[in-house]
Amino acid sequence: MIPGIDVSHWQREIDWSEVARSGVRFAFIKATEFVEKRTELRVDENLQQNIEGAKKNGMHWGAYHIFRTHIDPIIQARAFCEAVGAFSSLPPAVQLVSSRLSSERLNHKVQQFLEEVESISGKKCVIFTNRAFWTRHMHNENNSLIDWAREYPACISQHTSMWPEPLYPWAGWAFWQFTDKGHIPGIATDVHVHWFNGSEEDLIRGYGLHSLKTGNSASTEKSIPQPFSSDYGDETPEYTAFDDLDNFFRGDFQEPKKQHRHTQVMREKNDENTGKDDNNIKEEEWIKMYFLQ
Repeated sequence: MIPGIDVSHWQREIDWSEVARSGVRFAFIKATEFVEKRTELRVDENLQQNIEGAKKNGMHWGAYHIFRTHIDPIIQARAFCEAVGAFSSLPPAVQLVSSRLSSERLNHKVQQFLEEVESISGKKCVIFTNRAFWTRHMHNENNSLIDWAREYPACISQHTSMWPEPLYPWAGWAFWQFTDKGHIPGIATDVHVHWFNGSEEDLIRGYGLHSLKTGNSASTEKSIPQPFSSDYGDETPEYTAFDDLDNFFRGDFQEPKKQHRHTQVMREKNDENTGKDDNNIKEEEWIKMYFLQ
């Protein structure tokens, strides 16, 4: 596990050398959004300053766009990519925060945005979301609507000391935003803090990044300093990293006794139920994959 942050102009001027010295290894930087109910693009005023600061201090960086439903998704994707330029480190990310659309229309628009960003940048976006938004707006109990999202890395926002619960269709998570009240040297305000579910070597290999130590894409071992403090103290649990990021969404972060309990419950339900609709069958297959693989 390696620590990271996401930042915007709300963090004001950042001393990136201090951030790097604290042990933070990656940063997602806010790039763009269209103001709610208005049509002008808002480029974060500290975007380029933050990108340069992260680069200069040897940090992996990515940029994110806040998705809005009142602007054509192709326009949003092109404006986002133009504002950032080359995504030379981490992939682009999209933050899903609000919607008044039906789940079907929302899924269609989000997919259009993701496909356009990939066609421009050559990289698949990381999807920033949380359980409340995802379950209420994206699939609304119709799992078939979101099967496509399995192809994309997930950043799950869950601001507790408990690691994220499984969220369909992902069997695990790539990034976890675990607090919005982190305290990092070099940043005067509270900041969102993340864990990447793997080592820095995994991050480099999984995203085709360059080693910050050698400048090559070959893996490298690094000694990571003791990271920042947060409101959750030192009780953040240990995690099992991905064995191989080529199999990116394979998660293994439940305690063995919990795995056994959930698996037994599912076996009992499978024995009792015979007639299931398509959605239940898909969910059953996903649960089996998550707990038994």
